[in-house]
Amino acid sequence: MPVSFATLQIFDQYLTTYRNRDGSDKSSKRNTRYATHNQTELKDVYNTIQWKNRFAPLYMNDPTPQSIAYAVHLKESAQNLKQTIDSLSGDGTGELFSMKTAYSDNESLASVDYVPEDSKANTPNDFTLEIQNFATPQINTGSFLQSNQPVSLEPGNYSFDLLTNTIHYELQFTVNPNETNSSLQNKLARLINNSDIGVSAKVVKHRKGKKNIKNAQTLSALEITSNAYGKPFQGQRHFTITDENTSYNKGIVKYLGLNRIIKDASNAVYTINGNEQTSYSNVINAYGAFHITLHPENTKKSDSAYNKGNRSAKIGLYPDSESLSYNIETFVDGYNHFLKGVMADISESEGENTAAATDGTVKEAQQNSLDASQQSSLTKLLSKDLTKFLKLHKKSLEGYGISVNDDATLEYEKTAEGTMTDPDALRSFGNHVLRKLNAISLDPMEYVDRRICAYPNPFTNYINPYITSIYTGLLYNVWT
Repeated sequence: MPVSFATLQIFDQYLTTYRNRDGSDKSSKRNTRYATHNQTELKDVYNTIQWKNRFAPLYMNDPTPQSIAYAVHLKESAQNLKQTIDSLSGDGTGELFSMKTAYSDNESLASVDYVPEDSKANTPNDFTLEIQNFATPQINTGSFLQSNQPVSLEPGNYSFDLLTNTIHYELQFTVNPNETNSSLQNKLARLINNSDIGVSAKVVKHRKGKKNIKNAQTLSALEITSNAYGKPFQGQRHFTITDENTSYNKGIVKYLGLNRIIKDASNAVYTINGNEQTSYSNVINAYGAFHITLHPENTKKSDSAYNKGNRSAKIGLYPDSESLSYNIETFVDGYNHFLKGVMADISESEGENTAAATDGTVKEAQQNSLDASQQSSLTKLLSKDLTKFLKLHKKSLEGYGISVNDDATLEYEKTAEGTMTDPDALRSFGNHVLRKLNAISLDPMEYVDRRICAYPNPFTNYINPYITSIYTGLLYNVWT
């Protein structure tokens, strides 16, 4: 299908409206790798649709806008939970809940994410990381000028050049009569930030004189920082500022002192088990599988721990029992987010219907009441279905500290001994959940009120080619 401006708007609306709205999922970094499908998987989905339609009855569908949005969100939520579960078995063995979990005993210094697919040979279970220097950007700090003082340059059009190792930019602006230093600095900061040229700018302030003195002066300077960290691959600096050969009036670089104080970028320097290494950024890899993020923002020089040289962290893998507990906790959180997210959409629809009924006519109120009743029935249908499903595994789940609530949500309490009572039962439960989520993703319309018109003829193999397009058609109905 050709991509047009209209289709891009549709896809943007679809992703904005129905994507996962909560960024708190623990496995969000992991499950992005499981959000795509290969050719074999897509073929399996197609064959499953055909098999399902072969025995599916003919339905009459008259969905409301609320039920359409509900079905779309239900499908997307099921897909998100499926990706979360898939990410918990991404250690190469294919066994559910077998993903190993890494830890750092100094999270404020370095956090870690374990990616077993990137593991190299002879990867240790733990190691010691010590940080000598963090990767830093280039920072140009201008001259501190009196904020409320008028600009001493002649009013007119000015410009200056910002040169990187690959591109040359010219920024043009106007100095207005009676413009203050602070106003000019803020205007240039906005111009630089809106230009998206690989640097950012802000105005920093400084008070000259004691705080208790009324006539203390407020000084401000323009600070420009490179988006890139670490030493540049080419040249000495990430960017250079000049107005020697610019198109309009020059003098702004000298006046604001944009080259007055230059703090060059530096690489991160660290050791792993005593072996020194460097990195251009504060995101480093150790033995391939350990993806480590350094946090210089948490180690300010005013921090006593920083001054004591507490720049080391022990990083490694949790024991299997600890990793299993983390995987179970991640699954329970993801499942509850899936269920509560779907229910929240229903509650929001009911709230909107109640407000409309309060402000509208009697006829509109009656119609909204019917809509709210329909949404409530959808909630009960999903909750009842999941409760029935969870009861099949309730006894085996209790051995892992997982309890099933009356509203079909789950609670997890780590057992004192962290035992694995029956690993096969847990994997069986995980596979059953995946099959259930696949069924929901395949046909979320099962949870929308619809009437059966005719059952299929069991003695024929005729496949209705139009049944598969019902859900797809809903996506377009949302915007029509």
